[in-house]
Amino acid sequence: MHNFLLSLQLKSFTVTSITRHLLAAYSNEFDKKKNAAQYVYRHLKALEHEGIITSLSGESGKAIVFSWSKKCDEDTETQNVLRGPSKINQELLFKIKEKIRRYKAEMLTNMGEAEAYSEWVKEMPDFAEDVKSHYQYTRDQTKLMLGKVKAFERLLVEYETRQ
Repeated sequence: MHNFLLSLQLKSFTVTSITRHLLAAYSNEFDKKKNAAQYVYRHLKALEHEGIITSLSGESGKAIVFSWSKKCDEDTETQNVLRGPSKINQELLFKIKEKIRRYKAEMLTNMGEAEAYSEWVKEMPDFAEDVKSHYQYTRDQTKLMLGKVKAFERLLVEYETRQ
């Protein structure tokens, strides 16, 4: 979460604003907006506890506004100058993104194939038995590819937050 916040380059932020950015970048990771907001809140509170961010006093009933602590601003600038982007991390992220693209393409191909079998059965119901095993296989392959996509998307999120 820390690296995700840094990538947004915001001076101050709320749970709602970070949730909006998180859902825009990782919509597949959260099934409900509420889950994303809870995730953001927990991590922002943890960062506040570590002294990385501070909460600003706001009007009662209004959202908590967070900003970077002075210590964190200094540490981040020093680390960025010394470290720079890691070539290994960039290669890793590229490989994961490439796998996601490939598995999504395979998944979409399988979905199209399953739809074609279904269409054929509607047009020619007498041949449903001939198509059944092909249809079942492509559905299973679609589920497998979806699982792989989700797994690599989770890894991508994890590795991107570490950067």
